[in-house]
Amino acid sequence: MEYVFTATETGTPSGNEAEAKALLHMLDATEDGIELFAVDCFNDVTGMDNPCFVLHDAQSKAEKNISPAKLGRYLVTLLENHLSEFSQFFDSLTLFVGGVSKTVLQNPELVEFGFHDIEAKAQKKVQDSLIEECKKRKNGIDDNLLSEDNINDFLSKVHFVIFRENREDYIKPLVRTSAPIMPDSKKLKRIFTEIRDKQSALKNRAGIAGKRITHPDRVIDLGRVVKRRDIELLVIQRILNRDFLRDDTPKSFIHYLNQIPDEEDPDAITEDCRHAIYRQFFDKNNSEAFWTFLDEVVTTIDNSNQKDIEEIYDQLKVETRKACTHLERRSCLYFIATIKDGLYK
Repeated sequence: MEYVFTATETGTPSGNEAEAKALLHMLDATEDGIELFAVDCFNDVTGMDNPCFVLHDAQSKAEKNISPAKLGRYLVTLLENHLSEFSQFFDSLTLFVGGVSKTVLQNPELVEFGFHDIEAKAQKKVQDSLIEECKKRKNGIDDNLLSEDNINDFLSKVHFVIFRENREDYIKPLVRTSAPIMPDSKKLKRIFTEIRDKQSALKNRAGIAGKRITHPDRVIDLGRVVKRRDIELLVIQRILNRDFLRDDTPKSFIHYLNQIPDEEDPDAITEDCRHAIYRQFFDKNNSEAFWTFLDEVVTTIDNSNQKDIEEIYDQLKVETRKACTHLERRSCLYFIATIKDGLYK
């Protein structure tokens, strides 16, 4: 069993933006267990679990007012993967588009839909166009596989999504916090642009056409995979204006370190605090605790920004501190210092 990569596409500004929106849409779908994203490998974007046994395949088209015939043509790469030797790994198939023509949907208000939501006449055009496009391409799909049953089975599994217009709408779901520290529209757009550019940089690496792999996890070796954690970490770093894993120790915490016994190592304490915050941020089973803590710290500082980090800590609700099971007193103080120095510098 092997998968052969075909020629990759040259990126365009609109195409790069569409692919970034597809990635961020899937990233927000946490129930799918997506931890990795393969960029311009199996398709425009493919979400994967860590061992790469479950793949969520996505093709994206920025074009608006797409006709039924074009919808059919744009489904080809998804069908190729559905019928490939890796078919067992593809758990979901999604076509992201900028918009569809009035002749496509029974209910034109839908922004996410299945093939059954498409008008009967339009369905026929999608099917015919898909088969015609497959026969044109040198994709290795045997004509015998393009039976009515196979095509209908494939189309029943495809999920269609119309992009949201605003870039910031793709970042807001990643910032699970209240109004006081929600970045403004310009900052949210900048975060989106940074993620888009990182994704485009992977796409623009040396081509992989003709390369063969025997299992989806081999795609990691091709240097075109971005981790969910890296994207989520980038977002929180931009909100806090600090990289709490690499930046210098916050000034507010240095004052605390100056009071500890000489026998203790400040560098070790700082490192332990950073790793504790990292573990808390990425604790999927208790993700809200991190954001609740962040909100409460910001509110406390807003009420009196003259307080030092220990005074802020003492004012936090006991329930808030207890919920952050990875944070003990010192790591809480370090995080408070990070927020205080980052947000209000």
